[in-house]
Amino acid sequence: MAEAQERRLDHIVLIDDEEDCNFVTKLVLQRSGYKGKLTCFTSARAALDHLEQAKEAPDLYFVDINMPGMTGFEFMEQCIEQGSLPNGRSSVVMFSSSNRPCDMERARSLPGVIGYVEKALTPEAFEEVKYKHLHAGNGNLDNTP
Repeated sequence: MAEAQERRLDHIVLIDDEEDCNFVTKLVLQRSGYKGKLTCFTSARAALDHLEQAKEAPDLYFVDINMPGMTGFEFMEQCIEQGSLPNGRSSVVMFSSSNRPCDMERARSLPGVIGYVEKALTPEAFEEVKYKHLHAGNGNLDNTP
């Protein structure tokens, strides 16, 4: 069996149609000391198209649930169907202004999802996500928000 790949946090992909939320998330990441690459998309379709061409999967995805055109759940279903997730490297955090239990439960049931974060991202929430990502191994960790 292949040796487990060391988990890194060098590249984050943020998929959210709200520019204000993207701006706040960028600020929180900077203030939390994140110095890696951040790639932002305002549509799930654009992110999917880009990621299909990418040479290397990102380490962490923040995926908004409620977006026009293609929801975050539809994005995840496409990634799973195409085999790009789960991949043993990337972790996914579903990101939403909704705290609906059905959304939380659905997010937790998806492979590769390590958490559900209500907008806006806080430094404390990012630290928890970072810890979960770095210690996730190849399976889901306890996904308690």
